Amino acid sequence: MANTYNIGSSTGQISLEADIVSIGLAASVANITDLAGTDPDTQVAESTNATGNIDQQPIGDHTLLKGKRLSIQTKVTLLGDDAAARATQAPNVTGSYTLSGGDDGDKTYNNPVNTYQDPNVFLFFVVDLT
Repeated sequence: MANTYNIGSSTGQISLEADIVSIGLAASVANITDLAGTDPDTQVAESTNATGNIDQQPIGDHTLLKGKRLSIQTKVTLLGDDAAARATQAPNVTGSYTLSGGDDGDKTYNNPVNTYQDPNVFLFFVVDLT
């Protein structure tokens, strides 16, 4: 089942926070996609250090976000010389994503897709904004 966040009748700012759990160096970026349009994705947030975390911040209001899709991509480079150890660590890399400010209030998602290509783990999270 697809992730959804109900902005509903809220007219305030919608905020995003991402918490990445990893043993490695990470970077995250959040983009908005207009599925009905032809415009390129709009970047709305990014991590500012090697944790991959995105501190809670406003990403836009209902006029920008409603009816669109938020996607967050994270790349984590696992550390160490032992490929077997990295392969064991890879499934433990995960993310927690919280949206707030809409009719759904504070809503946290913990289900990113985790793809491993040694030494990197890629997390991909998507939520439709309704």
